[in-house]
Amino acid sequence: MKNIVKLTYILIGLLMFSSCEKDLDLYPLTKASEGTFFLKENDFKIFTNQFYAYLPGFGLCSRDNYADIGFTRNSISNSSYIESQTSGLWDGSYANIRNTTQLIERVTNLEDAALKSEVEVYEAEARFFRAYTYFNLMKDYGGVPLIDKVLALEDEEYLQAPRASRETILDFILADLDKAISLPLGSLDGAADVGRITKEAALALKARVCLFEGTWRKYHQSGGDANTLLTQAADAAAQVMNSGKFELFDRRDVLGDESYRYFFVLETSMQSNPANLGKQDQKEIILATKFHKEERNMGGSYISLRNGNLSPTKKMADMFLDDTGLPITHANTTFMGHGFSINPVDTVAILTEYMHRDPRMNSVFIEPFEQFWYHKPYNRDFTKTGDDLLGTGGWNDGFWTSASGYLIHKFIPENEDPVAIDYPVFRLAEMMLIYAEAKFEKDGSISDGDLDISINKLRDRVGMPHLTNAFVGTNGLDMQTELRRERAVELYLEGFRFDDLRRWKTAKVEMSQAVKGVKWAGTPYETPFMVYNEQQGKATEVDHTLKGYELDADGFAILEPAEDRQFEDKHYLFPLPLRQLKLNPQLEQNPGWVSQ
Repeated sequence: MKNIVKLTYILIGLLMFSSCEKDLDLYPLTKASEGTFFLKENDFKIFTNQFYAYLPGFGLCSRDNYADIGFTRNSISNSSYIESQTSGLWDGSYANIRNTTQLIERVTNLEDAALKSEVEVYEAEARFFRAYTYFNLMKDYGGVPLIDKVLALEDEEYLQAPRASRETILDFILADLDKAISLPLGSLDGAADVGRITKEAALALKARVCLFEGTWRKYHQSGGDANTLLTQAADAAAQVMNSGKFELFDRRDVLGDESYRYFFVLETSMQSNPANLGKQDQKEIILATKFHKEERNMGGSYISLRNGNLSPTKKMADMFLDDTGLPITHANTTFMGHGFSINPVDTVAILTEYMHRDPRMNSVFIEPFEQFWYHKPYNRDFTKTGDDLLGTGGWNDGFWTSASGYLIHKFIPENEDPVAIDYPVFRLAEMMLIYAEAKFEKDGSISDGDLDISINKLRDRVGMPHLTNAFVGTNGLDMQTELRRERAVELYLEGFRFDDLRRWKTAKVEMSQAVKGVKWAGTPYETPFMVYNEQQGKATEVDHTLKGYELDADGFAILEPAEDRQFEDKHYLFPLPLRQLKLNPQLEQNPGWVSQ
């Protein structure tokens, strides 16, 4: 794993690529070293290691848009972004495409059969990353220039080529993935580098790509056969589910109701939970962005999730079902309301909003006035029990620590800094969600059997009732809505929500709504009140301020009014960087965006 964590950037200065002016020297300087570099298996591995820097990290959490909000407003969330001269996604992606293509060409053209057999695994990894890179470009821009070779001076036609169609880019992505799957990729079975790309990771990416584009074609009515892609999505997800190499993390036997939360903060170099389980004790993650305490720790990046820079909204909070499996708006719900009260006898916070809910809500959110541990010097001592556990930590004091009054618990470790929890790029839960959605979107229905091998396994591990066709029918629910709700809840903060709303073509409605926080009127937030602080051993007064927010008719804080959130049709795709349009007159801007 250290070969990935210590990413080797040999030749990286020579390998960066971007669209260039006509008079820029495009001679591939790497040729000067190729004669002395790509000579043995380890050379190919070292070169391939740099691709892993392209995997996403915790910064992707901000793509969940309207489901969370920070003190500083996110331009993606409120659709306020405008055309820019450059794009980090564009430039970084084409740099990665150039490097992955060079590795593919080197392996393909090898004359040494023995060496070629040894390094075909790195060709497969390169094809995975090239496909992943083009997928990210396609999601945001649609059709983009297709570069399938390492450019030389005589390849000027590539620099002045028009955008390839969306369909062409998709075909190229799937061809790379099918080739990667057919090559001898690594395996999780006893592999030394368990963080490297495996056949299952390539299948997982294929499932994600096919679901995205299948539903995009269906709801945007863009060219191509949506059902064929949805079938491929379900088939690829099923192969991962049936591989026998993965299982959902469920250690309620030793972690109780906190098992789900601790799954996202497993550590190896220090104790991260009361049962002292580590990364090695889970088999759910298919591919992760790996971190290590000494060699590649997270610094303080995850802390921004808690310090109000990313806070859940009422919209997200309301998506969690009640404990009978019904939406909280249903007439028969067990939900007790958004207002909470303080028990004056033992000063324990009684939070009606969190009672009788899907247990994932209490793992993803921190309840108001609940003590938590985070960041140095707030270090939880797992060797202590009972009252001693209260040690050092912080308190969720609502608007003091959150932009919305809700506070994130997911991905927040309880150890001293530096920490090194991994970011899940693909995990088994996503494959189950893909399988269920693809089956439903293709056929307009889903069998209870298919629900049992997908959605209901996710519910089983947190003790929620099963989703069945009879339950949906009896309670007047909509199966599509419930499948999408399950995806939003399970994958919250993993960077999917914005892309989901775009592919379903619901963003124009969803993202044009006001963003709201906790209920203010009629709750203790409204006036100062006393809370017993275990750290200080005394009751202290909590006096919240509304931070200038207005209230809606029901007393909820309005964080962003609807008039400040106008998602237009053009926002389904991002604008191409203006500099690229100047460099290549053949490129056409996406509809609705300016070209200069």
